[in-house]
Amino acid sequence: MSLLGNLRQLDTTGLFGGVGGLESGLSQAGHFASSFCEIDPKPPTILKARFPDAEVVRDIRQTDEVLAAISPRSNLLTAGFPCTDLSQAGRVQGFAGGRSSLVRDALKLIKARPFPHVLLENVPNWRILHRGEYLREVAQALENLGYRWAYRTVDALAFGAPQRRLRIFFYATLDGDPRDVLFQGSHSLPDTSYDLDDRAHGFYWTEGTRGLGWGEDCVPTLKGGSTVGVPSPPAILLPNLSVPAANTATGEYRLITPDIRDAERLQGFPAGWTASDGETLDGTPFRQRRRWVLVGNAVNVRAAAWLGQQLSQPTTFDGERGRELGPDDAWPAAAWFDGTKRYASDIGTWPVAAPREPLAEFLSYPGAPLSSRATSGFLGRFLAGKLRQKPGFAAALQSHVDQMSPSPDQGLKQAA
Repeated sequence: MSLLGNLRQLDTTGLFGGVGGLESGLSQAGHFASSFCEIDPKPPTILKARFPDAEVVRDIRQTDEVLAAISPRSNLLTAGFPCTDLSQAGRVQGFAGGRSSLVRDALKLIKARPFPHVLLENVPNWRILHRGEYLREVAQALENLGYRWAYRTVDALAFGAPQRRLRIFFYATLDGDPRDVLFQGSHSLPDTSYDLDDRAHGFYWTEGTRGLGWGEDCVPTLKGGSTVGVPSPPAILLPNLSVPAANTATGEYRLITPDIRDAERLQGFPAGWTASDGETLDGTPFRQRRRWVLVGNAVNVRAAAWLGQQLSQPTTFDGERGRELGPDDAWPAAAWFDGTKRYASDIGTWPVAAPREPLAEFLSYPGAPLSSRATSGFLGRFLAGKLRQKPGFAAALQSHVDQMSPSPDQGLKQAA
């Protein structure tokens, strides 16, 4: 561990590295990634370009190979392990699904080569699915290895970019109180609602029956899309075009899907972070549409940067100990383990409350108009259901359908 002034700098080993969102955020606080492990042949193309000094290995199940790649000085293990089997939008098979259970290989690695600091990330359903047995398994395994831990559900919206994104960050340490890192700051969520003509609203046009993924002046959680790389961007209903919206460059369309470069920015990356014109590690050309999967699966960089700051300079936590958790109690949104007992915490999902740029002004690249077919399908599901209707929402959708009705010179412009 090196020091920059009185700041702690950690040497990071990134498992399930993806395109390096977690490590990119940590690097903003002075930490650095010395190695990655990522089995998908597409992300290492990005990792090698963005982290040229880091070694990249492929398969977490090859323990000896991964161990050989780890720097002797590495003292932080990060693992945003697959959410495929835990997410409500996924298969919800838990560790029987074969993807999310790969965290067991990370635990095996930690047992073989302990790290002073461990940082895991996954969806909130990790603590809920099947009565929380998968979070319980990971917590117990780390306790058996001598770690104290804390986890907290954090909303990326707190850090300023207009994307609502709740994730569990689980921090375990062999040295100190984990709350000193994870439990700093707790702000109230703003109770805001806007008229459709005042601010942009995000939603998932693939839904409409049981939910919308609705976002007031923000987009809902960006998703990775299908396993074969079919993009799954949200839709954005911009304010009425009579209301100026600077920097949107959206042309005449009010209902759009965002450009991939704005999706990268919503995740905290610079625009173009996932762009590549080379081959992937399996020798196939890099498919640009695959970028949506890479961005949707990434850890939010702004949230990771906050974590990096806390890891650099932990501050003694002076809050309440919390309610003691029994062995069969449901997992709360935040909890911690002091080496002997587990406790629930009431700490909130907003560690900070950074100023947020309005969504319509945040967008910097032309979006694609949602196609008439996609809009009509969503509208039909929405009107047939019993979901709460924002005044003017259905009419705005119908207006877009009418606008997108094919004409000889317009039909080729439609994009879902």
